[in-house]
Amino acid sequence: MAKARKPVSIIRVGPRLAVKTSRARVHNILKGELTYNFVRHIRGQEARMAGSSVEIIPTECFVHIVDEDGLMPPITLTAPGYYQRIKTALDDLGIASTYEDRTKRREFTPNWAGLKDFSFRYRQEECLRLITESPYGRIQCPTGYGKTFLLLALCLLYPKARIDITTHSNDVLQMIYDDLSSELPASVGIMTGKTKDPGYRIMCYSGKSLHRSDGKADFLFVDECHEFATSDYLARVARYKRSRNYGFSANKPGDRMDGADFELEGAFGPVLIEIPYEEAVAHNCIVQVKVQWEDVVMDLNPCEDKETLESRIRWGIWRNFTRNEKIAKVAQGHFDEGKQVLVVVDTIEHACFLKKELPDFEMMYSDKGFVDSKRQQYIDWGLIDNDEPEMTWARRIEMTKAFERGELRGVIATGVWNRGVNFRQLQVLVRADGKSSPIADAQIPGRLSRLSEGKRYGLLVDFYDQFDSTFQRRATDRKNRYRKMKWEQIEPDRKSGTDYHQQSLYADG
Repeated sequence: MAKARKPVSIIRVGPRLAVKTSRARVHNILKGELTYNFVRHIRGQEARMAGSSVEIIPTECFVHIVDEDGLMPPITLTAPGYYQRIKTALDDLGIASTYEDRTKRREFTPNWAGLKDFSFRYRQEECLRLITESPYGRIQCPTGYGKTFLLLALCLLYPKARIDITTHSNDVLQMIYDDLSSELPASVGIMTGKTKDPGYRIMCYSGKSLHRSDGKADFLFVDECHEFATSDYLARVARYKRSRNYGFSANKPGDRMDGADFELEGAFGPVLIEIPYEEAVAHNCIVQVKVQWEDVVMDLNPCEDKETLESRIRWGIWRNFTRNEKIAKVAQGHFDEGKQVLVVVDTIEHACFLKKELPDFEMMYSDKGFVDSKRQQYIDWGLIDNDEPEMTWARRIEMTKAFERGELRGVIATGVWNRGVNFRQLQVLVRADGKSSPIADAQIPGRLSRLSEGKRYGLLVDFYDQFDSTFQRRATDRKNRYRKMKWEQIEPDRKSGTDYHQQSLYADG
């Protein structure tokens, strides 16, 4: 009778998971399960020499350690969030395993009585219960669903726990801090490159300031966690020795174009709950998005002879007079009707070219965005006035709050407003950026999702760039992603030549 195999021993200690076994077969299984293809995008001379715009790099998310003296069995070290992946792979092959968590952490019983006066949206309470029952995990829900509300609820559920909250964007972090500190003024501090208010039970850290934490928090909550799939951010998360880590994102696993969101599973574990956009709309958590497409047709391709991608974008998107005129006509039309309109661009240069066409609109960009020489150049070109206000941190905050209140109605913004803002009044978003990626195509239109009294839907205006194959393909990619979100898409009225359609966004018409 064959001797029974000793189970594979899996042990967690803080931010490390150790798999102990001398069986080569198990190591091969782990190598297959914990290796992904990192996609590095390359340009210019390097791309021409490689004959491709991407380089595929197999990336191992583990370290295999062998004791040369043979006194200890081989050990594979990886991140704890991969445990379920490993266990499933072993179970499927009939390989027994044991699991032990040796992490020295404080244990807390959730105080549900502290939420007795809360009014939950669809599946929010379920989401909280899954978090309290799981050692880690990711929450996938659409923008506007109420992630800040969930963070406040978690802070109340664990009134004695040390909680760290972080996100990549300072603007998003400031909004989270403002909301939490208004409810828990004596318990919340903030730490960024500009603001230092440490020593509180609940600390809000910018992603770039996360190294300032002592790593001793009981819980780590990461908003927009898809942005943390970099070696720098992952190393900062790994400094937490006893925390239970949870990530929130509107994007699905696999949305990162470099494939690195595979590593998010290691840091935060598998997805605990997924709430699709259309499901949240059906239960009145957010509003529907309607997409109005407009054609951009030209006799000549303005970027046909440009060799680099940047120069093609500069002349095909940023400085394309015909396209910018079309964008301005659409934006101005809705603005003149009294709607709040946000025009999204990728660069300050594009914002300046559109500002010339939209003098009633304000520009919003990073306070570090304008180089003095460029500013003077745009003034000399007649794109902006000499007295165009310079962007400061205080002005950014003031403009953001004015837009949130609906007092500011027309803005041309770079990516600083692509995430984390709370624009309940926003009715029309015009995508002038011409980009396409799974993350951008969910995050940017997500600005329209917030509920507002009487608001039936948010109108997203996008453009078929038919003058160039690259930009036409990007428009098609955006259209396909909008379709997956179940957003209604309205084609241009090509027969009548209508440039854009007037539609009521509110129930009263």
